[in-house]
Amino acid sequence: MRNRISCSAQELGQLDPDMVQSVVGDQVFKIGNQYFSDQRVNIVEANGTQVVAEVNGTYGVYAQTIKLRGGTLSTKCSCPSTEQPFCRHCVAVLLQQFQVGSSVENPSKAEAASSSPPTPSPTADPHADAAPSSHEPAATVDLNFREATLFIDWIQQAVGQLGKEAALAAVPKSLSGVAREWTGVIDRLNQQFLESEEDRTDAQRNLQSAESMVDSLTKELGTVKGESEGARQACSRLEKKVKELEGSLSDFTQISKERDRLVSKVSTMQSELQNKGAELESVSMTLKSLSNAIRNLLPSDPS
Repeated sequence: MRNRISCSAQELGQLDPDMVQSVVGDQVFKIGNQYFSDQRVNIVEANGTQVVAEVNGTYGVYAQTIKLRGGTLSTKCSCPSTEQPFCRHCVAVLLQQFQVGSSVENPSKAEAASSSPPTPSPTADPHADAAPSSHEPAATVDLNFREATLFIDWIQQAVGQLGKEAALAAVPKSLSGVAREWTGVIDRLNQQFLESEEDRTDAQRNLQSAESMVDSLTKELGTVKGESEGARQACSRLEKKVKELEGSLSDFTQISKERDRLVSKVSTMQSELQNKGAELESVSMTLKSLSNAIRNLLPSDPS
């Protein structure tokens, strides 16, 4: 089961119990917290943004891979649970990681660097102490006939599921020691293979989506280019009309000036005509006066 949710935290160690409980709900958190309290969690590898772990569940050991990258919390568990957004086993791992902190990274590296790993005891608990320094089982094998038989039965069931299913056949509870370590190694390798295949499928899906988006954007760009060319042509036509209007306005201005000049000239002529009329009227009055004077000078008619 693999899920992805948005997350504001930058490191897994920042996911405190209250935050985890608010995401998964009370019931799932209660069971996961019980697994954590019962020390069923085995951290295999961990850093600030990724943890690989195993949880001894009710029906077997399940492998978890939890990543926090780019604001997305990705959880993956080999259990068949349908709990959302992630299962009780991932809750237990996050609680364990919060307690331990983000400084744990392959806990047995320091031991491996200082000395060779000790030979495991046949009765040792495989989930106690630190995990092996690699995903390989211990070099020294202490395996009895019963454990070998159980391991062979399990591997025969798991072979057909390798590379196909996340949840392999349930590991018998009575299987312990190095044989259980081997089942854990096989399960982790299967999880890593499926995860890489799923990541590759996601990458191909994202690539196809990106190619489809590019095609769509290319078509939209062609449409925009066509609209832009149409707008450019319309703008060119509009510029021509503006120039024509400017020419018409220039002609109109000249006509207006000429009209104003003629109107002014007509007004001047009217004024001059009025003055001439007044002068003619004055002359007429003078002539009438002279005519009357002449009549008065002439002798009267004898008859």
